Amino acid sequence: MSFAQLFTGYWWLMFPIFGMFIAVIGMVQSENRNRKVLDLIKSYVEQGKEPPAELLKMAQERSDYDMDMGVPAKRSDGIWTFFVFLALTAGFSVGYWWVRAESWSFAFLIVAVTMGVLAIGSLIVALVQRRP
Repeated sequence: MSFAQLFTGYWWLMFPIFGMFIAVIGMVQSENRNRKVLDLIKSYVEQGKEPPAELLKMAQERSDYDMDMGVPAKRSDGIWTFFVFLALTAGFSVGYWWVRAESWSFAFLIVAVTMGVLAIGSLIVALVQRRP
């Protein structure tokens, strides 16, 4: 198998690999930021001084941020996720309707049903999630 054949068959893999690379860089940068804040707090404590309230607040915010898998939740995030999945469901349903006579139209139907299930799930999550 030549490189051209390999690239032609698997060119789309560059997008998830790039996404994973960017995610790793983000995690490393977040870890370095957290470490610097904690080191600064540690230096204040070792000197017998009270760390500034802003520094403690930053450490607490970072802790909350990391517990949420790196994504700070907003009140309206869940409902927007529902609308995004609903729009994708509608788009793929229309796509299926237009090509329903073709032998490969089941692909649109599978994606439309999957997006519909995700829309229902995100609506349930949005309705039952705890509000800060």
